[in-house]
Amino acid sequence: MFKSRFRHCLAVFFLLAPSLNYAAPWIKATDIAARQHIEFLASAGIIRAPISQWPLMWGGILPDLRQSQYRKLTTPQKHAVDSLLAQFEEDSAPTRVEVNAGWADQDTTVFGGFGSRNDAPQFAGVSASFVGQRWAGELNISYDIPDRPREHRKLDQSYLAGAFGNWGVTIGAVDRWWGPGWQSSTILSNNARPVPGLSLQRNKAIPFETPLLSWLGPWQLQAFMGQLESERSIPDAKLLGLRFAVKPWHWLELAASRTAQWGGDGRPEDFSTFADLILGKDNRGDSGITQENEPGNQLGGVDMKILFAVPWGSQGAYAQFIGEDESGYVPSRYIYTAGLDGVVSLSDNKRIHWFVERSDTRAGTLSEKRFNYAYEHGIYKTGYRHKGRVMGASVDSDSTIDTLGLSLVLPSQSQLAFKWSAVDLNTDGARPTGFSGSGDILELSYRFAWLQNNTTIGYRWIDDGIDVRGLDDGTETLFIETAWRW
Repeated sequence: MFKSRFRHCLAVFFLLAPSLNYAAPWIKATDIAARQHIEFLASAGIIRAPISQWPLMWGGILPDLRQSQYRKLTTPQKHAVDSLLAQFEEDSAPTRVEVNAGWADQDTTVFGGFGSRNDAPQFAGVSASFVGQRWAGELNISYDIPDRPREHRKLDQSYLAGAFGNWGVTIGAVDRWWGPGWQSSTILSNNARPVPGLSLQRNKAIPFETPLLSWLGPWQLQAFMGQLESERSIPDAKLLGLRFAVKPWHWLELAASRTAQWGGDGRPEDFSTFADLILGKDNRGDSGITQENEPGNQLGGVDMKILFAVPWGSQGAYAQFIGEDESGYVPSRYIYTAGLDGVVSLSDNKRIHWFVERSDTRAGTLSEKRFNYAYEHGIYKTGYRHKGRVMGASVDSDSTIDTLGLSLVLPSQSQLAFKWSAVDLNTDGARPTGFSGSGDILELSYRFAWLQNNTTIGYRWIDDGIDVRGLDDGTETLFIETAWRW
C-alpha cells in the first residue's frame, strides 16, 4: 500500500515539475568525493554547519561556500570550493536524466563503507529528476540482474521533497548515513537498502537566536518514519529515527542519534505505546511493560568529531558510541566506531585523504562483552535489519573491523583509492548472521570523469578465511560502474 501511494505521488509531481522554479535539495550519502571536499573545508572553518548526517542539505553549506569566495583561500581550498559550487550548479538543473550500469563477477557491496552503493553484481538503471523553488524529486528505476525475481526492479533513491520555510519534508527511499565514520556507522548506514518512508530535516543550519542556546552554534535535525518489509518475523514494522547535531566551534561537532523499530503486524501501535517508546519505557518489568505491550527495539547514542587545519592539510579524530540497551534513561551496552582521519596536500590540485578506523559490534564494555545482543531483539527476531542486511555496521553483530583507507585526489576530479580491512566476524558463532571467520579485505579503485560520464573500475580481494553467505571463499572480484548524465 505504501509503495503504491508513493508511486502515485511521484507521478503527480513529475507532471507538475515544468511549472516550478529552481533549487536543489541535498548531497547524496553515496557521494564520497563531495564529502572529502566538505570535510577538508570544514577543518579550516570555511564550512561551519554540521556535516555528519547524510544526505547533507545544500542549504546548510551553500551560504558558507558563497561567502568563502570573498575570503583569502589557499589554492587547494579554492579548488575544493569551486568543485562544490560547480556540483551545486549541476545539481540545480531544472531537469536531469542519468543512465548507470555496473558489472562484477561477485557481490562488491559486502563490507562496503561510506559512498558504497547497494546494488547487485550486475545492474542497470535510469533516473529522471527535477528541482524547483519548493519541490524537488527523482524517479530512479534500477534492474538487478541476478537478484531474486520479485526484487529485480527497484525504486531505491526515488523521492519527492518539498521545502516549507527552513524545513524540508521528503517521501521516498534514500540512503542515510549518521555519524563521522568512513567505513562504519554503528546506527544507520548505507549497508542495507534504504527504507521507504517520510522524513523531516532542517535546510539551513541557522543557530538559535536565544542567548540561552545560541552558544550551540549551527545545528541540524533529521527525523524520519519508515516502513520495513513484510517478509520478516514481525511483518511491516515501522522504523523511526531522530538525529540532532550541533557545532559550538568550527573544530567540534557533537550529535545524538536514536532509532527504533516499533509496531508491525500483531504488535500494539496505539498512542500510549508510542509515548512509552519516545520516553524510553521499553524494558520489561519496568512501568508495567510486558512482552505483550513492549513498544519496540531501540538504539541510541552520541558521536563527536574534532577537525582542524594543520600546515600540511587537516587532521581529525572521531568516535561514535551507540547503546543497544537502556539503563536509567540513558543508553547502555555500547557498540562503537572510532578513528583518525586527515588530508595531506601534495600540490595545488592533488590531495591524499586518509583514515584509520575501528568498529566493534560486540555489545558491552571494553572488559565485558555480551554476545548475540547487538542488532538483535527478543520480539523483533529479524533484528535491526532490512532486506537481509543490517542497517548499522556492515560487519553485522559480534564482530570487529579495522580499516585503513587512502584516496589520492587528482586533477579533473579523478581519484585513486586503496582500502584495507582486517575483520573478525561473528566471534561467538552462536547466532547465524551470514558472516563468519577472520581475515583481510583489500580494495583498489580508480574513478575518472570524461564528457558527461563518471566511471569507476576496481579490484577486490577477500581472504579465504572469511566466509560470507553467497560468496565463494577466497573471492577475487573485478568491477566497473559507469554513469552518464544529461
